[in-house]
Amino acid sequence: MSDVRDDTAAVDEEGRPYANGFRPAVYEWDGWACDVCTVCAAGAACADCQACTDFAAPYPPHWARDWEEGEPERGIEVFGGPGGMPTGRELVDNSGDWVLIEWNRDAAATARAAGHYVVEADVRTLDPRHPALRGVRRFHGSPPCQTLSGAGKRSGWDSDEVAQLHAIMWQAGEVFGFLEVDDLCSLYGGPHGYFGGGDVLDGMEDHPDADGWGELCGGGHVPPSMSPDDFRKWAADVVTDDRTALMAEMLIWPMCLIQIGAPLISITMEQSANLLKQSPALAEAIQSEITGDGFGWAWCSWQVIDAADFGAATHRERAWMVATRYDWPRYADQVDGGTAAREMWGHVLKRTGAMPSWTPELNRRIEPYQGRPALPKVTVAAALNLPEDWWADTRGKRGINPATGKPKGGGSFPLNDVGPCVTAPWYGIKFRPANVPQGEGTHTITAPELGALVGFLRDYPWTYIPVRKNARGIRNIAQMIADPVSPFVSAAVSAAVQGTDWYEPTIAYQAKVYQLPTTPVMGLAQPAEFGQLSLFAETSTTSLLHKLFAPRTPEPTTDWKRAV
Repeated sequence: MSDVRDDTAAVDEEGRPYANGFRPAVYEWDGWACDVCTVCAAGAACADCQACTDFAAPYPPHWARDWEEGEPERGIEVFGGPGGMPTGRELVDNSGDWVLIEWNRDAAATARAAGHYVVEADVRTLDPRHPALRGVRRFHGSPPCQTLSGAGKRSGWDSDEVAQLHAIMWQAGEVFGFLEVDDLCSLYGGPHGYFGGGDVLDGMEDHPDADGWGELCGGGHVPPSMSPDDFRKWAADVVTDDRTALMAEMLIWPMCLIQIGAPLISITMEQSANLLKQSPALAEAIQSEITGDGFGWAWCSWQVIDAADFGAATHRERAWMVATRYDWPRYADQVDGGTAAREMWGHVLKRTGAMPSWTPELNRRIEPYQGRPALPKVTVAAALNLPEDWWADTRGKRGINPATGKPKGGGSFPLNDVGPCVTAPWYGIKFRPANVPQGEGTHTITAPELGALVGFLRDYPWTYIPVRKNARGIRNIAQMIADPVSPFVSAAVSAAVQGTDWYEPTIAYQAKVYQLPTTPVMGLAQPAEFGQLSLFAETSTTSLLHKLFAPRTPEPTTDWKRAV
C-alpha cells in the first residue's frame, strides 16, 4: 500500500484524478511500518516495541513487519469460535501464524486457553484494510449458521431476502475495485462509459474525445467505491436478521486484503449444509466473485462434507468452500456437475418443478481420501466406552405412539452406530441399557465426552466466564461444543490448501480422541489415557477466567455412573 493520499486531489495509479467526488476506499495510513522503526533497528523484538505493538493492534506486534517468503504463513480466521478449525489445521500445518476473530467471550477464552491468538471483537467493527494485515496469505471463515439452520426460524431461507443479498454480494467485485472494464474515462468526466466497450455517453457526443481516445481515456479496474462498513450496512438493510448478512464478510475480507496488497492465496469456508440446500444463491455469489469478474482465481468449489465420514463419532454435515488463487488445490477432483446438482437440489425440483435460479457450480470438489480406506468408523458406544446395546435419550420421558409402539417425538438413538449431530441440549442426555424404559436412564455425559463426540481431545480447555455469582454455564459450554468445525474435517480441508497430507496425522488423532487400540495397519503407538472431567463440578469463582471443569476420579464400580 502506498502512503496516504490527499483525498481532495486523489489520483489513480495512472495519475488520473478521480471525478465526481470519488474517494478511494483505502485505509488511511502514512506508510510507517517496522522497517523504519528505530527501536527495532536497535535489536528489539516487535513485542517489546511499543510503536510496533500500537501500530499492529489488535493483531500480533510482529505483524508490523512485512511478511517475507519462507516465514510462517499468516492467516486470518473470522468467526473462529472455540478453536475447531485451528485444532484440525495444526494436525497438518503447525507452523502457521494465525489470528482468530471471535466475539463470544467464552468461545474466545476457550480458543485462547487452547493456545491460539484471539482478537475478541465483532468482526464488523474491524477494518480488513488495516496495514498490519498486508502480509496475510490464508483466510478462513465459519459464519454463524442460526438463520440457515433447520432448527431455527430459517430467515436465511427466505427467497426474497436471499435474492436481494445475492444481488448485493454479486457487486462486491465492482465495489472493492476488481471489475476490469474497457474504458474508465467516464469516472474522470470523459465521454465514454465503462460498460459496453467504451460507448459514448448520452449528452457527451460533442466531447472532443468522443470519436477517439484522449489523455484521460483507457481501460483498467473500476476504483473501489465503498468502505467495508458501507457494504456491510448495504447488506444488512435487506435482511431481517443481520446474522444472514454476515455471509458478506466472506467477500469483504478477502477483497479488502487483496486491495491493500496482501498475498492472499487461499480461502476456505464452513457453513450450515442448508446454505447449499436451501439458499444456494449466496454460495453462487461468492463463487462467481472469486472465479469470475471479481478475483478470477483458479479454483472455487462447493460441497457438503459429513464429519462422520472423516473419523468423528457423530454426524455433522456442513457446506464447505475451497478456493485457491493460482493452482488447483490438493485433492482436486472433477465430477459430473449435472448429477451433483440433481442430488443437491432434487427436493427443490420435486417441490417446484424447476431447479433453483441461482446455484454454484458443483462440478469440482476436493476428495481427500484419494482412494485410500476410510478412517475407522467409531460408534458412540466405542467413543464413550459404553455397552453397544445401550441407548441415549436426548429428551425426557415421552408417551408411546400406539400405532408404532415407539416413543413420540424422537430424541432417542442406539449407541451401536455413529450418533446424530451434537446439539446444545445434549448436556442433559441420559444413557440407559436397552431394557430400561425410555426417559428413565440415569447415566449422564461430561463436557469432555461431549467434545470427544464432535472430535476434540478430552483435555480441551472448554472455558466459561460467569456472568453472575455461582453461574456454571452448563448450557453455554454445551452450545460451544455444538457449534465449531469438527477438527477431523478441518484437517482434511486445511490440507487441501496448506501443509502436509491429512491422512496419517488424523488417524493418529482419532486414536487419541477415542482411545482406540493400536492395530497393525495403523502402526501407531497406544494413545495415553485421558482423565474424566465433570461438566457439573463445583469450582471456585474467585478467578475472572472461570473454568467450569474440575478433575475427578470415577467411582470403582462395574456399572458406568455419572454423578451430577
